[in-house]
Amino acid sequence: MLKISSIERGSTAAKTGLKKDDLIVEFNGQPAVDMLDVAYFDSQSEFTVGITRGDKKLTFGVKKDVNEPMGWDFYDECYIEPRWCANKCVFCFVDQLPKGQRPTLYVKDDDWRLSFVSGNFVTLTNLSDKELARILDKKFSPLYVSVHATDDTIRRKLLGNPRARDIMPLLKQFADGGISMYTQVVMCPGLNDGEVLHKTLTDLYSLYPAVQNVAIVPVGLTKFRCGLADLRLVTQFEANAAIDLVETFDADCFAKTGQHFAYCSDEMYVYAKRELPPAEYYGDFNQLENGVGLVADTRYQFDLAFADAVAAKKGSFTLVTGVSAGPIIQQLVDKAKAKFPELNANVVAVVNKFFGETVTVAGLVVGGDIVETLKGRDDIGDTLILPRVMLREIEDVFLDGMTLTEFKQLTGKNVEIVSDGYETCLALLECE
Repeated sequence: MLKISSIERGSTAAKTGLKKDDLIVEFNGQPAVDMLDVAYFDSQSEFTVGITRGDKKLTFGVKKDVNEPMGWDFYDECYIEPRWCANKCVFCFVDQLPKGQRPTLYVKDDDWRLSFVSGNFVTLTNLSDKELARILDKKFSPLYVSVHATDDTIRRKLLGNPRARDIMPLLKQFADGGISMYTQVVMCPGLNDGEVLHKTLTDLYSLYPAVQNVAIVPVGLTKFRCGLADLRLVTQFEANAAIDLVETFDADCFAKTGQHFAYCSDEMYVYAKRELPPAEYYGDFNQLENGVGLVADTRYQFDLAFADAVAAKKGSFTLVTGVSAGPIIQQLVDKAKAKFPELNANVVAVVNKFFGETVTVAGLVVGGDIVETLKGRDDIGDTLILPRVMLREIEDVFLDGMTLTEFKQLTGKNVEIVSDGYETCLALLECE
């Protein structure tokens, strides 16, 4: 149901004759499916929209500039409800969550529509032929695809789904249909690394530039794996081997096209105890959500603001982060102190007790662990600086359910949330 909740005064929708509570049933004479159709036609210059208004059926013609929004909004119930995942992935993070948390944490979505709208990675195992045709017809692009392996026997094992369709023919259909794709591989030692990984890279690159790039991320494991598949973390040796394989393969790609294609995530470099590539290596940073280039981007953004810094801010500050990012954030603070010795700031890297100490990324640090880590310490600043990734999108809530308000009350500190390196610098320094 696509029911209009409001019409902006003077907008194209208003001039067309559409009204609040009109129910859209057709676009160009074809049934309206969901909000993706709304988004698609909102970007078109000419189309028809069929509606029901009470017991009347009406059709309106729309002509507008491609970049001109319609100026309509819709009731909340019109928006996309995530489709559940049909897989039982051996590395599924949701299956590794502790019991008794908020119900929303246990939602396992695998919805190509959210891939298009929000950049969620999806396996496409629940994609119907009708939906495939719709994607190709409407050119819903780009999509973000969890490949993991192009050897379908291995991929089905990783996904825990023996009925998963062959992945390369599907990706080729997308490529032939003009759909761009960003892909990822969650690397599990002994399953999809080594020769299997090389085959995956080779197969995906055969569809370049439709497949824009691929990110290789080490499997993440929590302490809650009782009864789950027997997996282990990537070792330092295996991380180095993966980086060598990926960088060698990518060097050949770069020599051919002048563009990088295959990236290991920052976490892989941390596992390998290896220096990360510079910012220019990552191009447009379009795999940041996979932790690819996050450190380089943070440094780059910090330096942009740092160039305009004129003084340290008054007060005392503690930057809270995860174990992996601790040394990186410390480098930024040291750089700021070298120029402004009066800066009163330190870094606290929080060990993850909630999910287990093998989980070291900042985005999975929970409020309770931060509170316990800070308790009793006399070197904590008056203001705590936290990265935005520690909080749920839209909501100011940590993954353990603690709200930001509760966190402030428990710590008795001011809290500043920063989204990137630029905002981190601005939190510490006065900049022109």
